[in-house]
Amino acid sequence: MKEKLYTIGEVSKLVNISIKALRYYDKINLFKPAFVDPETNYRYYKDSQIHILDLIKSLKYIGTPLEEMKEVQGLQRDDFFAFLTDQEKIVRKKIESLVEIEKIIANAKRGLQRQMEYPPLGEVFISYEDELQIIQTKADGIDPKNILNASYSKLKKFAASTEGFRNNGYGAIFTYLPYKDIKEVTYRYLFTPVLTNKQISLLMQDTEVAKIPKGKYVCITFKSVSIEDYFLYLQKLIHYVEFHQLTVISDIYESLIYIHSFNQQEEFLIEMRVRVNDF
Repeated sequence: MKEKLYTIGEVSKLVNISIKALRYYDKINLFKPAFVDPETNYRYYKDSQIHILDLIKSLKYIGTPLEEMKEVQGLQRDDFFAFLTDQEKIVRKKIESLVEIEKIIANAKRGLQRQMEYPPLGEVFISYEDELQIIQTKADGIDPKNILNASYSKLKKFAASTEGFRNNGYGAIFTYLPYKDIKEVTYRYLFTPVLTNKQISLLMQDTEVAKIPKGKYVCITFKSVSIEDYFLYLQKLIHYVEFHQLTVISDIYESLIYIHSFNQQEEFLIEMRVRVNDF
């Protein structure tokens, strides 16, 4: 029985692949016609060839590059099984990456939602916080009077090698004490939030993973224009804790919060929070 031949237009309609794509597959020797009319240059394909296009479409669907498809066409059953196993691993990695991106977006949205729900700036408030993983480094000799962008240089270099939204980009940790003078305040650590598991695997020298624990926090958020008003807000936080006879069970966590706006000027808030017993 003579095998049926299909024109390129008929194949295009039969397998839902554009004529342009079929011509390109011919050009790169991925899927060539069985016969080309020497007078008209019309391409014709055998019925027995059509299944190859189903394989090509399947490989394209799972993300196989065109240059690899010709090699895959020649694989025997066991080798094709091994190929599919490898593709499965690649897909799983992509899924894990997308899940991490989804978490980063969700965290960014939570940060923005938190900003929208802030009480008036400068007022102390209670907030229940989830656990937050951070990358921290010792803040040798750094305090609120001399901290600069350059102070975060090690963490900024680390952050530059990774991706994600950093609403609460950087922060500092210092011991909770009944401070009477700004000179008494000395940072113990500087930190940046962990956005993805990949960041943990890329830790730089003299940095470590730590956690800001889940729990009840006394918080205050403010704009600081001088070291004097910075200290006034810190004292306001401490006075609230003492007045309400709360038991402090953590350091003070201080975060720089980037305010999103449509102008070119960057604005930041400072948030201080300290964990207290929840009873």
